Amino acid sequence: MVTAGMRRYKIRTPEQARLIGQESHEPLDLPAMFGALRPLRVEIGFGHGEFITAMAAAHPDESFIGVEHDPLRVTKTAHRGNKAGLDNIQLFAADAHSFVRQRLPTACVSRVYILFADPWPKPDHRRRRLVSRAFLLDLARISAPGCQFIFASDTHNYAMQVLSNVSTLPGLWANSYLPAGYRINIPTRFPTLFETYKKEEGCSIAYLSFLRTSQPSPPPLTVPGDGRRNRKVNLRIPRAE
Repeated sequence: MVTAGMRRYKIRTPEQARLIGQESHEPLDLPAMFGALRPLRVEIGFGHGEFITAMAAAHPDESFIGVEHDPLRVTKTAHRGNKAGLDNIQLFAADAHSFVRQRLPTACVSRVYILFADPWPKPDHRRRRLVSRAFLLDLARISAPGCQFIFASDTHNYAMQVLSNVSTLPGLWANSYLPAGYRINIPTRFPTLFETYKKEEGCSIAYLSFLRTSQPSPPPLTVPGDGRRNRKVNLRIPRAE
């Protein structure tokens, strides 16, 4: 159901379209897109865009890419970007895993944010969660050494699942929140709308942070069928010598 407030984003203005990338399966030409090769931050599932636009405004010397499956939210976020006068951001309406695998070049990203992804809380739906082992492997390919991957969720078993999935990829990601491996209710500079609501309701938020190591990423998984993230696969990741 489309709310009354979102109906106005069904038609994009030329100004909004300026910040929205074209649908394609081809790898992005980042220097051509941003006019220079600068540190790149990526937010996957940016929702209504409050976080990515605030970050882009705070870091005008860096580039930002946002990926969101809902085209109305993409248009709304472009509207936010125009109001803020941003020229260092590009937004895409796309499936997150396909976008990461097909469109982002190797070792191009300096930070990745996945904030409050759909938790698919029912046990028989959890296989649909985005941050699977297969997705983490593709994320490792696009992340430059030292890239920070930040994950937040009010669904704690999702955060623990991500921790478990990272442990199956030895040597690719270093946990920044040892010894526990996670933190609860830490202050955030630019809270998302969802994060603000959840904290006002008294919910606790789990935060994860990982750094990409210099270990080369293994080849992407070849999965029978379409290779979607919800397929179960067995991974064999070579350990660093």
